[in-house]
Amino acid sequence: MLSHRAGGGTNFLKALQAGGTVMTQKWSTERTPVMIFLSDGECSISDMAIQDLCRSAVRLGKPLSFHSISFGQDSSSSSLRRMANLALGVQNNAPRNPRTPPSIPSSFAVALDAVQLAETFLGIAESLRKPRGALMY
Repeated sequence: MLSHRAGGGTNFLKALQAGGTVMTQKWSTERTPVMIFLSDGECSISDMAIQDLCRSAVRLGKPLSFHSISFGQDSSSSSLRRMANLALGVQNNAPRNPRTPPSIPSSFAVALDAVQLAETFLGIAESLRKPRGALMY
């Protein structure tokens, strides 16, 4: 968990780079990589930034499950929605390991209040606990 202090401005690239550093440093083949990205603002970011982050997880051995959450109005969340869609694309195109359960699909959510935010977190947490069947040949 990264500590965070509000300081004004929105910089998605800096946040993704910090998350990528933590992901790489704390990588474990025994855990599913999950990143939850929260923002209350809009910020332009290149498609390549999120794709590179997701591809680095694939290179390390497992696709990243990326969840973006927007606080506030959906009209300010097009970048967050795009990031989740790009992450899902990389995730869906990643090579499958038949001996491991499928990864949790990347997603986007809008949380207009604390209750919706808590429900979103609980949904992500529950998806990590669910057993997933896999066909073995």
